[in-house]
Amino acid sequence: MTDRASQASASYYIRTFGCQMNMHDSEHLAGVLELSGYTGAADIVQADIVIYNTCMVRQSAEDKAWGQIEALSSLNGSALLAVCGCMAERYGVDIMSRCPGVDLVFGLHSIARLAEMLEKSSRARLCDLGNINRASIDELPSKRANPSAAWVPVSHGCDRFCSYCVVPLVRGRERSRPPGEVTEEVQRLASAGVFEITLLGQNVNSYGRGLDGTSFAGLLESVACVPGIRRVKFETSHPGDLSDSILVAMSGRAEVCEYLHLPVQSGSNDVLSAMGRGYDRDYYLQRVERARELVPGVVISTDIMVGFPGETDGDFQGTMDLVRAVGFDAAFMFMYSRREGTAAASIGNEVPQVVKAERLKALSRLQARFTRKSLVNLVGSTVELLVEGVARSGEYVVGRTRGHQVVLLPSFEAPLYSLVEAYVPGAGSHAARGRVKKVIREPPD
Repeated sequence: MTDRASQASASYYIRTFGCQMNMHDSEHLAGVLELSGYTGAADIVQADIVIYNTCMVRQSAEDKAWGQIEALSSLNGSALLAVCGCMAERYGVDIMSRCPGVDLVFGLHSIARLAEMLEKSSRARLCDLGNINRASIDELPSKRANPSAAWVPVSHGCDRFCSYCVVPLVRGRERSRPPGEVTEEVQRLASAGVFEITLLGQNVNSYGRGLDGTSFAGLLESVACVPGIRRVKFETSHPGDLSDSILVAMSGRAEVCEYLHLPVQSGSNDVLSAMGRGYDRDYYLQRVERARELVPGVVISTDIMVGFPGETDGDFQGTMDLVRAVGFDAAFMFMYSRREGTAAASIGNEVPQVVKAERLKALSRLQARFTRKSLVNLVGSTVELLVEGVARSGEYVVGRTRGHQVVLLPSFEAPLYSLVEAYVPGAGSHAARGRVKKVIREPPD
């Protein structure tokens, strides 16, 4: 380790694991660093400061982070190495015991003092977690990768306490931001040229608890009314809090996209009960039916877990049957991983790894049919796309429909971060193919 972290010319590299909330947090990390005089490095090996913004919702994400943190010293032994995010909140100073190369462990609610912490940790190792239930990072500067789109958290933490989930342990209890604060942030973003907003929360539907007279449906309408905002999305929704008023708000404002991410987790009532999800299979199916009734053309995606402790072959078939009944447009599917401190960790009756793998493979094959069907349904239509990045080959750019589906466009046809209208002549298994008809909105300067 050197004292380069204290130099104005020091460079940084942020490696982000996990969900959109983590990616949003990393934008604030970058904003605070740049305001303090640091510059972004193109490569982790070249960076003076490397920050791992970690996730531990699943064991695979945690294992990947541990592996990269432990390996970094062999790639760039002179870099100052910092760890934040969920693993920092959960393990704190123990990270330094396991990884002697880590110089700084900090909580995301301490990042207003990030420059100061880096200065101190360049001389002596430091752990500073701050107070997760008091401080807020929402008003801190940020550096967004996409100038046309922004994530806006409406709440932090979660009160649901699903038996498998570590989020309340590392993100704290649910805390809603005042509605005026949220809309003011959206107004500032719109003034800067942003035209797509994604409202974030571990459970956005429950927004407003503790704030008299405030609901997520009302907030959704307020954000949609901000001049300059053309597309509004939100996630993640909990089925138990998906009210008709939210669905009415989706259908009542053209700016609110017809996209609903509604995690089901399982199609078995016994498993749903053991998970503490607070709803049963029939209730979930009723919410899907209501969404399709009130929001014409709604695109529905979900999260599904296989191998929860005690899950039987019959339980798994219940999940497969539910997938067939709903016909999800997309799904994120994963195997249960035991998380210390959660209620499910003490259940026992673990499903063998080989069985979990077999179930995930079968579920993935089934869902692939519905994902492809959803994409094929776009063929022959004209869609609105936000061009959000370059595909791996470099030959195409990636566009997202209002329903969050991926459409690949020839890179020479669509400027990055622009909003375009495109015709869809074909579709594959994971993405549709499009041709630009016209550019609706150029990216901000």
